[in-house]
Amino acid sequence: MRPPRASLCLAGLLVAAAALGHAADPPAPTFERDIAPLFREKCCSCHNPDRKRGGLDLSSFAQLLAGGSSGEVVAPGDADSSYLWQLVSHASEPKMPPEADRIPADALDLIRRWIAAGAVERDGAAPARPRTAGLAMAAGAAVRPEGPPVLPPRLPKEPLTVSRRAGSVTALAASPHGAVAAVGGRRQVLLHDTANRTLLGVLPFPEGVAKTLRFSRSGRLLLAGGGVAAQSGRVVVWDVATATRLLELGNEFDEILAADISADQRWVALGGPARMVRLLRTDDGAVEAEIDRHTDWVTALEFSPDGRLLASGDRAGNLFLWESAGAREHAVLRGHKGGITVVTWRPDGAAVASGSSDGTIKVWDTKGGTLAKGWDAHPGGTEGLAWLADGRLVSTGHDRRVKLWTAEGRLERSIEGLSDIGLRVAATDDAAALLAADFNGRLIMVRTADGTPLGELDTNPAPLADRLAAAREGVAKATAAETSARAGVEAAEAAMVAAAAALADAERAAATAREALEAARGGVAAARAIEATWDDEIAFSRTPAVPPPAAPAPAAPPEAGTPPAATEPAKGTATPPPATPGPTDRE
Repeated sequence: MRPPRASLCLAGLLVAAAALGHAADPPAPTFERDIAPLFREKCCSCHNPDRKRGGLDLSSFAQLLAGGSSGEVVAPGDADSSYLWQLVSHASEPKMPPEADRIPADALDLIRRWIAAGAVERDGAAPARPRTAGLAMAAGAAVRPEGPPVLPPRLPKEPLTVSRRAGSVTALAASPHGAVAAVGGRRQVLLHDTANRTLLGVLPFPEGVAKTLRFSRSGRLLLAGGGVAAQSGRVVVWDVATATRLLELGNEFDEILAADISADQRWVALGGPARMVRLLRTDDGAVEAEIDRHTDWVTALEFSPDGRLLASGDRAGNLFLWESAGAREHAVLRGHKGGITVVTWRPDGAAVASGSSDGTIKVWDTKGGTLAKGWDAHPGGTEGLAWLADGRLVSTGHDRRVKLWTAEGRLERSIEGLSDIGLRVAATDDAAALLAADFNGRLIMVRTADGTPLGELDTNPAPLADRLAAAREGVAKATAAETSARAGVEAAEAAMVAAAAALADAERAAATAREALEAARGGVAAARAIEATWDDEIAFSRTPAVPPPAAPAPAAPPEAGTPPAATEPAKGTATPPPATPGPTDRE
């Protein structure tokens, strides 16, 4: 059956309209047609084969993808993470072009669309493939410490400082080999048992406020760094099993904001407002090396699991990898638009993750120093970040949520429970529970598997005398409650005895009543039988023995004027004899 002509016309119009619409869409940008002329006009005077400023040549597609002295500058498919876009959009330093306004908005839009579309070289070519590392961690790559868990001895539980309300948790760490969590505070470090959420004891830190805490990879050492703002900074290392001080390092003129100890325990790295990273030898406390590349406060430090590399970040968003021996630059990790708040190495050492005040989390391939994956995590800022032993990440930030991520950056679970901005996160040694602390001093524990709340850890324990008084008050209340309950039990038991006696009496009365009821029922039956008998006799007595004769029919009245005829008895009927006068008649 042929379609109507109107339908054919309509179909033709739709095809034509679609063709016009496609013709109106601008073609996807390519390097040869759109980007190369733009770079030649705006950038190639400084970035060409003869003059590679920053080691970057923008005159050819191959040289552009090769990057410069700071590494790759284009992340195909991800404009925001591309260092080139950050420079030309003036989102990062050094701005491009230097000491000049940004290039026009239409040119910026063209560069952004080109990178987002995959950084295509020419018409018909496939998008460039991002140079990303595999994010999945190999099974068994994380090596767990050997031997029994490392636990502290019995420690004093008397707090050195007590506040009217809990303060912000400035430092948090969980042991990788034991159910122990360390919480930093003013002039003290609190140790908690994460298995039953109780206070294990208090480690004095008279140096000031503990701003950073780290357990060694074996769980045998605990490092605390901090001090007094604008006055002094110090690092202290304890032996966890004996709770004794082993080291006191550093002599800073400002508080220490970030510190870590290498896996072989040869070096301690520290940094803070001085914008300097110092590597100190643990044997004599001498300075091994100094790193002065940071342009703002050093806010994050961590050695790789094998101790070969050191990651450092600052408040300006600069993030570096250094060789621990000699402090030589290994890589520059560019991509964050805000200050670095935290860096943390994956247990296998193949990747390092960073959190930033720009709200993102980024995972970096440590071999080439390239971005493997980045995503928006916490609007307003990411503050806390930690790896789990299986390669997942846990984070917290300004949105007051604890979030669990897969290695690829997919949100697995978002957990509520914080009362303010989330500051620190950690995971227990078996990864069965997550810890998260907030600005109000609240420290919660949740089950990793489903986010179920497990309880809280006390970050502002009361003095022992107050706790003893509270315990005694509790004993007094419990004793009073016990006395009251005992009296209640005795009264109830007496009532039960009385009720049992009353029940026995009631049962006997009920038995007697049942007997009376049965007797009464028998009496009623007998009475009804007698009643029936007399009813029958009465009915019989009222019934006549011979029925009475029928009365004669009345005679017709005589006609007028006719004398009454004598009445003759009927045939066969005897004439009654005359009545004999009675005594009355005789009288």
